[in-house]
Amino acid sequence: MKQNSDNYSLFSGLVFWGSEHLPQDLVISLGDIRQWAVDNQLIWDAEAQFVASERIDGLSKHFTPEHKLPILIHLYIDDTGNLAYAEYPYLPIKSLIKMDQQVEIVYWEMIPFVWDSDGNVKEYGQVHLGFWIPNVSDEFCSVSTAKLIVERFHELYHDSSKPFERKALDNGVLYVEVNGDVKAKFFKSGRLFDVELSSPTQLPYERALTD
Repeated sequence: MKQNSDNYSLFSGLVFWGSEHLPQDLVISLGDIRQWAVDNQLIWDAEAQFVASERIDGLSKHFTPEHKLPILIHLYIDDTGNLAYAEYPYLPIKSLIKMDQQVEIVYWEMIPFVWDSDGNVKEYGQVHLGFWIPNVSDEFCSVSTAKLIVERFHELYHDSSKPFERKALDNGVLYVEVNGDVKAKFFKSGRLFDVELSSPTQLPYERALTD
């Protein structure tokens, strides 16, 4: 599965979430990975799952090759227990800070870093993010290990006044889906990366029920 190099000049490389699901002998190239996904019947809607023609056209209205966007390949086990495949444009937190605009969080995952002797999570060291950028049609992903950013998202996860859909997964990962109801503005505080998070006390459907 060859890619048109002109179409993909916007992108600088590949980032992986779930690379442990790839065969060890697979050549790490976008074309070979996509062909493997097709051969293993992981692709049911190529336009939606691949960062390809229509999605690239939309991204090209807002980004240039100078932004050095990688493509994130996300392999994960879905709610039915099956392996799933998706691609997203990946935007580093440093780039979000330079853009200086608020984004809408779709979901976040807290990734464990330290466990105690009984196997309980003591500390989370990463946060994985899916988010929307105003006026851009695609969903983006990023990851942060910055101490303050991880702490902010961890605190919001445990804020009982926020009616989010939360899941504690078997591997210790904490997952919350908010579909844009949390807004985030990333910035530098001295030499540290930080984020300001804002969210409603009630989600839209709950406000409608109480009105």
